[in-house]
Amino acid sequence: MTSSTPRVTEASVRSFVCAYERYEEAPFALGQLVAVREGAATIVGVVAEIESGPDDPTRPLQPRGEPGQSGAEVMAGEPGLRELLRTRVTVVSCGYIEGEAARAALPPTPPPLLGAVEAATHAETIRIAGEGAFLALLVASPLCDDAVIAAAIRASSRSFDLRAGEYTVTAGKELARLLRADPARLTSILRGVAL
Repeated sequence: MTSSTPRVTEASVRSFVCAYERYEEAPFALGQLVAVREGAATIVGVVAEIESGPDDPTRPLQPRGEPGQSGAEVMAGEPGLRELLRTRVTVVSCGYIEGEAARAALPPTPPPLLGAVEAATHAETIRIAGEGAFLALLVASPLCDDAVIAAAIRASSRSFDLRAGEYTVTAGKELARLLRADPARLTSILRGVAL
């Protein structure tokens, strides 16, 4: 099954929610950087939550399938079922790109509703995450726990190829600066990065 492009369904400058047209078995990953390239600026954010369930919350999903049957087999046997379900992704804004300028700061406006959300390119990730400044917005967000921040560092490090280790050290130093008053949280995040 081909993956669809999720679209913004709720938006603020601090975070936004995007939804796939239906249930998506391979959505964006936790900590992945994504981008909305519509409007005056490209808004970049980190995936903080992924959830799937019924499109209509008043009609909960009922258990289906025969013993020993996988979820994929149940879905294949009931093709209309996928249309009743949705996968939603919550994204925390961590920067924006306007022309040649990239800023690890809140965007001036939210992304447009129904704007397409796509994986950030390696170049976009490097521009936003390169110095680790984007981590300040993640640390301050109530939507980002330690696991999300660690996943964001791991995910963004993949864009740095051979310099991934150097980038991880830079991000760790920035976290140490941001969390100098909370060593327990710093330790928790750094352990998550080392996974």
